[in-house]
Amino acid sequence: MGIVIQTIATYAPWIYAVCGLAALYQLYRIWQVRAERKQAVFSLEREKAIQDTYSIFAVALALVLIMGFTYFLSNTLAQAVEPLVAESLSPTPPLPFMPTPTNTPLPVTPTPTWTPTPMGNNNPPPAEPPTPVPVAVVETPPTPTPIPMVVAPICPDTRALLLRPGENEVVSGVVNVIGTATHERFQYYKLEVAPGAGAAGGFNYVGGGNSPVVNNFLMALDTYGLGNGVWSLRLIVVDQTGNFPPPCQVTIIVQN
Repeated sequence: MGIVIQTIATYAPWIYAVCGLAALYQLYRIWQVRAERKQAVFSLEREKAIQDTYSIFAVALALVLIMGFTYFLSNTLAQAVEPLVAESLSPTPPLPFMPTPTNTPLPVTPTPTWTPTPMGNNNPPPAEPPTPVPVAVVETPPTPTPIPMVVAPICPDTRALLLRPGENEVVSGVVNVIGTATHERFQYYKLEVAPGAGAAGGFNYVGGGNSPVVNNFLMALDTYGLGNGVWSLRLIVVDQTGNFPPPCQVTIIVQN
């Protein structure tokens, strides 16, 4: 125990330095928490700032206790246990020399040793291993992956039609999207994409227009911005009230 106290007293300056750095960091955290509390809008954010303040004060209290405990050990207990540590580290005097008794061995009568007579080896010689016969390995050609059939998409409303690309069509690079986008009270149309086949959500806007289109060019889809794989492309025609008929959706396969 005395050696432990002496070790703590030796490294006390380093302990003070570490605690000081930790205290500076806690001051920086207090400044951050105060700024966050001033900018907080919701009650949950203010409660989090208060909890952070409590945790900072708890850490500061722990640092004060550590520094006080270190000071007590290095200045009070270290001086009290210094004689005990010096005594434990002093060399122990050697014991007085004691003569070692010598035992005189008794005479040993030699015992005759029986030597076995070698006998002939009647074991048969080991059989030779059979000669391996090479076996021809027939490689089976890999089964080709079937390519999905490209078909025209089935759109529920004739005012929003996608003609190209078709259903399950493999595309790459920049693809011209052809279709129809009309409405009696037309406002605009937009095209969106989402990962996966038959996606129901997670669509992102990729293009659109403010003029009606009939069986013509809608937009140029740059598939380099999409990852390789299966994607869903849909066309939405929005009227002047903000409503839209059922969109037309098609599944495409991007391979760049």
